[in-house]
Amino acid sequence: MIAHWQHLLAYEIWANARTLQSLRTIPAASLTTPEGNRAVGLLGHNTLARQVWLWRIHDTPYTNPSDWFPVWSFDELAAKLADVDAQWTAFLASLPEAELSRELHYNASDGTAYSSTINDVCEHVFNHSSYHRGQIARIVHLLGGTRASTDLIAFSRKAR
Repeated sequence: MIAHWQHLLAYEIWANARTLQSLRTIPAASLTTPEGNRAVGLLGHNTLARQVWLWRIHDTPYTNPSDWFPVWSFDELAAKLADVDAQWTAFLASLPEAELSRELHYNASDGTAYSSTINDVCEHVFNHSSYHRGQIARIVHLLGGTRASTDLIAFSRKAR
């Protein structure tokens, strides 16, 4: 399963880079509208959520973000994505297969206590990102930008 999560992480990195590039195609006048801010904030949200899950996994004390949908500049987004990608890469590279079934005890953003396996957290993180990238693609298109193709099959298929 570790190899599977590493594959999905490689896809995640690829898809987020394409999504960021698509955000850059939104005309400047549209980018500063509420819809433009929403699109940029969704990619920021994905980045924050991935970071928070790592903090939970590593039992790192943290404070919930005051804004779960930050509208960072493109340079800030690129830097934060690279940082979180590096952390996820290191985490999965050092994760023993047996750890996937470990129960993680954590508090959700509303303070409710839960437990989930590391395997389920990985599943959630990658599905959550895909969901929001789809929302971003729709907004980019509506605002006159060029939406990115970020489907997993586009990443993994090979030409014959």
